[in-house]
Amino acid sequence: MNQGNGDGTAHGGRPDGTDDTSGYDSHVSNVSNGYDGYEVRPGVPSADTYRRLRRATGLGDKSAEGAAIGLPNTWYGVTVHASPGPADAATADGADPVGMGRIIGDGGCFFQIVDICVLPQHQGHGLGKRIMAALTAELERRAPAGAYVSLIADGDARHLYAKFGFTETAPASVGMAFMPRPAG
Repeated sequence: MNQGNGDGTAHGGRPDGTDDTSGYDSHVSNVSNGYDGYEVRPGVPSADTYRRLRRATGLGDKSAEGAAIGLPNTWYGVTVHASPGPADAATADGADPVGMGRIIGDGGCFFQIVDICVLPQHQGHGLGKRIMAALTAELERRAPAGAYVSLIADGDARHLYAKFGFTETAPASVGMAFMPRPAG
């Protein structure tokens, strides 16, 4: 489910990396037939947590500078938290995210889904599907008609993304990448 790497202001997360849950539809966050121990929250992780999640899930590290600049420019993002049961809710809040996903782009014409990941020890609980459901719901709610939404699917992740309407573009087009090297 790993998936690799906008201008604008952050939506659903504060520039300081803390979560902002105002206006979030709770139907995305928990399983409808009961509590399953996980909660999907709008927002982006801190730069340190972002880098930790990327490393631990095989996405590769990003620089501290890049994370600090990029995360506040997230159009919409979510984090997944291993939450305490309802009886324990007053004592803990699942502070460290175990997964995440973001949408970046220009906010009007082009969007890209990036950073979809779940820590290995939390995989197999449908969390990738819940991340994608939250991201696509926000796109359907706010993205203008005709917007182009893309992603790069690594390995078998394409099967998950296909469930959300994503189709392979090859052979008509292929994904390409360029990574600039620092000067000096």
